[in-house]
Formats: sequence, C-alpha cells, structure tokens
Amino acid sequence: MSKIQAALDRAKTGRRSPSGPAQQNQDTATISNTGQFLAQNPRNIAISRAPRIQLDTDVFAANRLLVHDSNERHPAQGAYRMLRTRLMKNMRSNNWRVLGVTSLGQNEGKTYTSINLAISIAAEIEQEAILVDLDLQRPSVCGYLGADAADFVSLRDYLQHEHMDLSDLLVCPNIERLACILTHDPLERSSDLLASSRGALLFSELRERISEKTVIIVDLPPLLAADDALAVAPMLDALLLVVAEGETERNELSEARPILDEFNLIGTVLNKSKEKDSKRANYY
Repeated sequence: MSKIQAALDRAKTGRRSPSGPAQQNQDTATISNTGQFLAQNPRNIAISRAPRIQLDTDVFAANRLLVHDSNERHPAQGAYRMLRTRLMKNMRSNNWRVLGVTSLGQNEGKTYTSINLAISIAAEIEQEAILVDLDLQRPSVCGYLGADAADFVSLRDYLQHEHMDLSDLLVCPNIERLACILTHDPLERSSDLLASSRGALLFSELRERISEKTVIIVDLPPLLAADDALAVAPMLDALLLVVAEGETERNELSEARPILDEFNLIGTVLNKSKEKDSKRANYY
C-alpha cells in the first residue's frame, strides 16, 4: 500500500463524529448551517467534518502556540486578538478571504505568526479558519503543531497527483473551527507546481467549495528566499509581512519593495520585540 493511500485510509477512518467536549457542545444552529451549506452543492466541504488528528501537546506547548480556553493566560493572547480584530475588520470590509503571511528572510517568525493568527481567528465565535502550509521547500507547520506526518495527506501529493481531491487534505488539529492543510517532505522547484494548473485549482477550490465565511491563512516562504510567493500572488487577497526586531535589515526591505508591490499589503507585524509596556501584555 502506498504512503498516500495509507494516509487517505487513516483520514477516512477519522471522519467520525469527534467525542471531545467542545464538539459535544457544538451549537445546534451551527450544525444546521453546515447541513444547509453541504446541501447547496454535493462538492462543498465543511471543515467541521474534517478528521481530527492527534497532536503532541508537549511540542505544541514548547512552541508557545495559543490555546483559547477560559483558563488560558498566555501573554501573547491579547496581542493576537488585537491583530485578529484589525485584520478581520479590514478583510471583511474589502470582502477578502485569503491572507498570505510571509517575512523577508528565515527565522523571523512568519510560521509562528501564521499559526497563532489562525488559532486566534478560529477562537472568534462562528468564525472558521483554514491554515495552509505553502512553504513547500521548508514545511514546518506540522512540526510546530506536533502532528505526525503519517496522519495526514501532504499538500505536495495533491499538487503532484491529479486524482487527489481537496477534501483529502483537510484535517482538524483538535482546535474548534480550525482546519489545516499540511505538508512534510520538502519539495524542490515548488514554484513551478504552484504556478501550474494544480496550484491554481487549489485556490479556486478553497474559494468555491469552502464556506465564504471561512478565512484562509497561507504560510508562505520568505520573499527573498524563493519565488513561490510571487507564483501565488494573483491568488491571494492580501499579504501580512512579519519583520523581526534586530534581524530584518533595511537593505532587505529596500530589496523587497518591488516584490511587495505585487501584493495588497494589509499590514506589518513586528516580531521579537524587546520593548516592554506595563500597560499591555508582553508580546513575545
């Protein structure tokens, strides 16, 4: 049995009603809306029905990822809520759904920001989100989450095999109203695939088969490290740039300016800030 088929079989087995307390308490109106959405078109996909995968909670916690429950007191939670509120207001007013997140170079915090932003958006009542790991040359979202690569179908498999369907990719990391599209093995010359018909199909299906109320967060490679972001620029609605204090150089920003002109730049996040403000939660 191929690795792809084995992952597909595990995903199908996981498509059962979750027994966790969050799912048991799911609002009846939400279930009704899901049924209506699926009835509109048999090819529609409800992310609430994506198979749930187990995460390594120690890895998840070690990577300082947010968990939105009533008892959490994560110092970055308030900052991400503020970022979420500002972004969502802008995106809703422009009828935007697909947001790319990138940086100029490596290790500036774009993946950390992508994951925590997606979790924060999904924490909003009645708001769903999908997190897509599109950094195909250095995929890391599954590692941040503590997800086992054997438990999901990789995005690279979808891009390389025409028989695969978008519904095969979606998994839920056991966080309510959040689904993920993950990848694991690095893929060389990934921009060629992203610029192909399969790359275009990925985004068209995300827009057409997922509820229009769902926000799609795309973790992109660094702008100055690969041309992947440019390959998908026409398929994104907006771009969020992450810069790191003491690491992002002014000359890099100047070099990236022509590239940034290809996007609707919705904002910039300052990561790894050393500034302390007693009136606010410590960001990182």
